[in-house]
Amino acid sequence: MILTTGQPFWLTEQGLVRYPTLTDDLSCDVVIIGGGITGAFLGYYLTRAGLRAVVLEGRYVGGGSTSASTAMCQYELDVDLIDLRDKLGTSRANDAYLANVYAVHELGRLCREELPDSCRFEDCRSFYLASRERDAAHLADEGEARRGIGIDVEYLERAELLRRYHLQAAAALRSGDTAQVDPYRLTHTLLAEAIKQGLRVFERSPVQHCAAEADGQAVTVHAGERRVRARHVVVCTGYEADNLVPRDLVNLHSTYVVISQPGEMATLPTGTAQIWETARPYLYTRTTADGRIMVGGRDEVVKNATFQNTVLEHKVEKLEKQFQDLFDQPTPFTRDFVWAGVYGETDDGLPYIGPHHDFPRTYFALGYGGNGTTYSLLAAEIIRDALTGRRHRYHDTFAFDRVGG
Repeated sequence: MILTTGQPFWLTEQGLVRYPTLTDDLSCDVVIIGGGITGAFLGYYLTRAGLRAVVLEGRYVGGGSTSASTAMCQYELDVDLIDLRDKLGTSRANDAYLANVYAVHELGRLCREELPDSCRFEDCRSFYLASRERDAAHLADEGEARRGIGIDVEYLERAELLRRYHLQAAAALRSGDTAQVDPYRLTHTLLAEAIKQGLRVFERSPVQHCAAEADGQAVTVHAGERRVRARHVVVCTGYEADNLVPRDLVNLHSTYVVISQPGEMATLPTGTAQIWETARPYLYTRTTADGRIMVGGRDEVVKNATFQNTVLEHKVEKLEKQFQDLFDQPTPFTRDFVWAGVYGETDDGLPYIGPHHDFPRTYFALGYGGNGTTYSLLAAEIIRDALTGRRHRYHDTFAFDRVGG
């Protein structure tokens, strides 16, 4: 599957970072299948825990969905808390939100204190806008539910939004616990640090299948003519490799993104705050370290890469108009890069993290939904703890049992 079209900003700006291909049979403790940001987090966390790990990427490391990610690091999920409680129960829904609050702050600690490069991590705030008048009451209830579990959120009505931020919406929730980062830079920084401690990373080494050995104590991963034998496998292939993941978990969508020239953020009345809305699909915005404005949305069910290319210009024009309609005054926006990417959406908006009974000695880190960066960090911690004899606080929150797996 083609995961990106157009010119993904992060990859175009920084260039392709290269890794060797797998040319020998290997053995290790854990094989990580997938070399995007999730595989990078896993490689970093597992190696630091003393496990001998190997990352296998079928194409180029960080060159798939990671390069097209907007890396909006929010605790807010695609399904509102009060709706998620109806789907999963109050306890699990609360934990899903609180897990992402934790992940945003842990990512900040990691980038600022542990890694040699902050990867342009920046704390910010977010506005969750009521797209229609009738959504205002829902947002008021949603804000009350979030505050009830200790989340920092403020309900703003139309007059205050206009007066303070020039935003045109019936109401909004203004939240903290939000951040943004350069996902491509973060991927390669995590891998570079882990390689120093023994992680081995190979690209252009696609995995065909995995086979548990007869004694049940190991798994052999088949990558072309090469074999990697390991005690465990972690699958973080995202939206590819159907033969490696449980079936019927996710619906695939295309999302479209346009980014401005540097420095245009300076005129934004909302500053560095991220913006999204109650409409589904929703418009979303963030800024970058060099003062660009990134606008995305116009999502739809995936058809094919040719279709994405055909409609990209039309989608971007719509996004630019929607962005201008957010404010009661013109906002400078000069197009620089445009692209489309693929993401997956589950029924409840949550990822799948952990083991599945149909796949022996295998863990999954499938960060579906709009919170891929925070889910990747959580998956790395949860799986690290499982493989080292501990139980993570959020071990059960994103498990397969919610769909009978």
